Amino acid sequence: MTMYLWLKLLAFGFAFLDTEVFVTGQSPAPSPTGVSSVQTPHLPTHADSQTPSAGTDTQTFSGSAANAKLNPTPGSNAISDVPGERSTASTFPTDPVSPLTTTLSLARHSSAALPARTSNTTITANTSDTYLSASETTTLSPSGSAVISTTTIATTPSKPTCGEKYANIPVDYLYNKETKLFMAKLNVNETVECEKNNCINNELHNLKECEQISLSIFHNSCTAPYRKLKLVVPPDVEKFQLLDCTQDEKANTTICLKWKNIKNFTCDPRNITYRFQCGNTTFNKKEIKLENLEPEHEYKCDSEILYNNHKYTNTSKIIKTDFGTPGKPQNIVCKSEAAHQGVITWNPPQRSFNNFTLCYVNKTEKKCLILDKNLTEYDLQNLKPYTKYDLSLHAYIIAKVQRNGTAATCNFTTKSAPASQVQKMTISMTSDNSMHVKCGPPRDRNGPNERYYLEVEAGNTLVRNESHKNCDFRVKDLQYLTNYTFKAYFHNGKYPGEPLILHKSTSYNSKALIAFLTFLIIVTSIALLVVLYKIYDLHKKRSCNLDEQQELVERDDEKQLMNVEPIHADILLETYKRKIADEGRLFLAEFQSIPRVFSKFPIKEARKPFNQNKNRYVDILPYDYNRVELSEINGDAGSNYINASYIDGFKEPRKYIAAQGPRDETIDDFWRMIWEQKATVIVMVTRCEEGNRNKCAEYWPSMEEGTRAFGDVVVKINQHKRCPDYIIQKLNIVN
Repeated sequence: MTMYLWLKLLAFGFAFLDTEVFVTGQSPAPSPTGVSSVQTPHLPTHADSQTPSAGTDTQTFSGSAANAKLNPTPGSNAISDVPGERSTASTFPTDPVSPLTTTLSLARHSSAALPARTSNTTITANTSDTYLSASETTTLSPSGSAVISTTTIATTPSKPTCGEKYANIPVDYLYNKETKLFMAKLNVNETVECEKNNCINNELHNLKECEQISLSIFHNSCTAPYRKLKLVVPPDVEKFQLLDCTQDEKANTTICLKWKNIKNFTCDPRNITYRFQCGNTTFNKKEIKLENLEPEHEYKCDSEILYNNHKYTNTSKIIKTDFGTPGKPQNIVCKSEAAHQGVITWNPPQRSFNNFTLCYVNKTEKKCLILDKNLTEYDLQNLKPYTKYDLSLHAYIIAKVQRNGTAATCNFTTKSAPASQVQKMTISMTSDNSMHVKCGPPRDRNGPNERYYLEVEAGNTLVRNESHKNCDFRVKDLQYLTNYTFKAYFHNGKYPGEPLILHKSTSYNSKALIAFLTFLIIVTSIALLVVLYKIYDLHKKRSCNLDEQQELVERDDEKQLMNVEPIHADILLETYKRKIADEGRLFLAEFQSIPRVFSKFPIKEARKPFNQNKNRYVDILPYDYNRVELSEINGDAGSNYINASYIDGFKEPRKYIAAQGPRDETIDDFWRMIWEQKATVIVMVTRCEEGNRNKCAEYWPSMEEGTRAFGDVVVKINQHKRCPDYIIQKLNIVN
């Protein structure tokens, strides 16, 4: 009994000794053959983590993966106090003397009385992270008593494979601007080794862009197979440039950023990813555009480039939006101060701006001014009187582009002022002592109303003062042969305008002239008779030597003329129809009875060399005794000649003038004759052209032309009336 207790205490002591050895940290032993370990898988928690592949894996380019969480192996029974422990049962063999079967249960400490026979057994079990060691010591008594054994089992960690341990290895690439090479840094806690590669402190140096390198990663804390890793070096970071692509016109509310490849590279561009982070918004684009932003605000955007989902360059850019469009000027007021002056006042807008642009416009012109930003009032000068002006004022700012704010508008009408002079004033005579005065409106009325005034003065005496709605005055009963001053001006209801002054003289009294002409005719007739007698006497003396035949020819000129009796007015139409019958036979006979030239009347003036070009025909010439003589121009030979002759009237001598159709060279002489002879009616009995022959030059102005000057005579056409058989034109002439 005493021996049994002793043996029991001895066995308990050995068991206690063994337990202390394993608990205090015995080095783990290799797993025995036939015992398998189950590895707990690493579960990634980061979105970019990757699970290991069976073959060679490329590096993980995102951030470091989260630490893997260890989960219990399925089917194991874990003890809460000692992780990794599990219970197993052992059956030992029977003793030949005294067979004994003992069942061993897993426990942290157990003891039993052992027989005298002693056997030692060590059992080791593997779990995922620790090893479990069991030491068995059995003592058998000589007497073959029953054997009670005590067994202790502890777990020890096993080495994972390098492929599992380094399944996710973040890699950072650092670029050297001087060498233009990269350095790859393996982000692991331990200092690993690279098979066939020179890894120094987890770094690989002197890598070229777009280079591909295969690595085998191992460490003494893990077993084969090793982690196979394929590194793909990204492109040169200097070949990318972050540009501001914002348009200047939209820079106040828009931001545009884009990455630009400034040099070529051999890397696969499909592996490049661009990322922008602006505020709380992320963009996976190469170019971004932010709109509807606030002007004059700073915005920060972070951007990075990833290659194979690995960030290898990043930059931050703070961009300030451009100045915004200025606001609208407030409380704008404009008014007229005088006829040529106005004033505008306003309050500035709230938003920033550089200056103001003021534009004011009327019906005919527009002007714009640049005003200082500190002004709130401006005086407008040199305006047109009684004119409506529309004003617009807007602020602008010059930043990347000029931005014009909304314009504030107002308008006013300047005050009245004296009108300008009337235009195109003309004075024409309607009779010997009557005038017709016309004028056009002034260029600037400068007032609300319209009234024309005409003042007529003789010397310094005002003789007439008239006003009309239109500038059309007929002044009658003036003094003959008197020089008058005509003043026409416009009144706008406020002020009289500046007068336009012309001078015009009335003509002589035609009635007095008739009496004078009658006396002159009588005197001239007496003188003419005397002259004719002298001519006849002289001619008789010169022709005394002529033969009789020549005298008969001269007498035949008078004989061949048909005697045409005057036609009474009552039978004029009947006589005309009778003579025009039979193709005008009787009229033709009367005409043909007139000789081309009466030999007894000389035509010396018409045949002078300097007058010959004034005759349209060489055989139709005026006689010297009845030709119309023009006033002579000093130094101009033949200036008093025109192919025109006087014709006596029924009761009045020289009542009419018969003239050839004017040639282009004689139109000025023709109008000089009209003016000097006071002719009031011109009857043109030919056309300008007949039978493709020029019969008469066009000596009057057209309606489109209005007025034409012929020498000193100005002819103005007032009316052109076309009738079925003739045309009536009314002309005014001024010398």
